[in-house]
Amino acid sequence: MLDVLPAEALEGRYAPRTRSVAAQFAHMHSVRVYHLEAHGRAFLADLRSYPRGAEPSRKEIRAAHLASAEAIAAFLGDCVAKGAVPGWHGPPATYLAYFVAHEAHHRGLAMAALRLSGFKAPDELKWGLWSGWNAERAPSPALSPRSPRKPRPKR
Repeated sequence: MLDVLPAEALEGRYAPRTRSVAAQFAHMHSVRVYHLEAHGRAFLADLRSYPRGAEPSRKEIRAAHLASAEAIAAFLGDCVAKGAVPGWHGPPATYLAYFVAHEAHHRGLAMAALRLSGFKAPDELKWGLWSGWNAERAPSPALSPRSPRKPRPKR
């Protein structure tokens, strides 16, 4: 998402007094750091969260996200090996699901901020996530044209 956006789009907001697109990304990184501080200090290394309201640059966001993603991945790998996440009620898969849901929510807020601040997001940004993560792969069946449904037999 970051690679497609012009720098001015990172300042977009969906309403006054809400997080900008850049701040949405800063928040996602900070939540990863908070969870490592609470549950996996050994994997924290030198990661630091952003202060509330921070609007880092694209370069800072990218570096922070890569570092925190690697730390969370290592922590989750350790949790899977041990069969539990310290301080978390539920198996490691539910912990991963929490991060997926949280980051999907903030990606949605960022997309709303882009749209409502006048930035027209390219189709690649809106739909590319659903067509596969590998450019070599064929598009997702969800995006291919569907054949018309056959009528159901009447009872």
